[in-house]
Amino acid sequence: MIKFDCTKVSGKVDYVKVVHQMSKGVKANVSLDGHVIPNMQMETEFFEELDAGDQVTLYTIFKNSKQRDKNFGVLYGFKKSDGKKAFATKYRWQVPLSLAVYAVIAFSVVFVIGWPVTIALLRFSGLFMPSIAEVTTIALVEASLAGGFYLWGASKMINCTADPEAWKTMDPALLSGRFSKLYK
Repeated sequence: MIKFDCTKVSGKVDYVKVVHQMSKGVKANVSLDGHVIPNMQMETEFFEELDAGDQVTLYTIFKNSKQRDKNFGVLYGFKKSDGKKAFATKYRWQVPLSLAVYAVIAFSVVFVIGWPVTIALLRFSGLFMPSIAEVTTIALVEASLAGGFYLWGASKMINCTADPEAWKTMDPALLSGRFSKLYK
């Protein structure tokens, strides 16, 4: 299941430390008000803009897993106390578009594989001998569910990034508590 939270977190930046350079950005540990928020992926431009001592509001999208070592976040944008704002709005459409492509692939694969599997299951279970129309209908339903899962995630991303100001506000200590001590 795709579980992520869109949150605003405010505080004074203690430091931003790069732990891994990626092809299109960095993964960093960000310390706000003395609380380390690890595994935050961000654009290189955002890393350059965040300086120690700045009072900021970070707009973040974090995976919310019960396994603390699996959690990570993406810095969607920030607002400094002087009013300067920056957002990675390309993610608003890039991520849903990628998920839509995955939905098409999932639909196609499940439909093609679901067709013979449905025939085999119904035939060998002895329930009834399915007609071509029945098998096609069942395979379409299975494929629609598989594709719909990805489209639901795309829809959720578009809806949540529509108004970052409406995101729930979270304390830096609470957000930091979602992560394993391994990363701090």
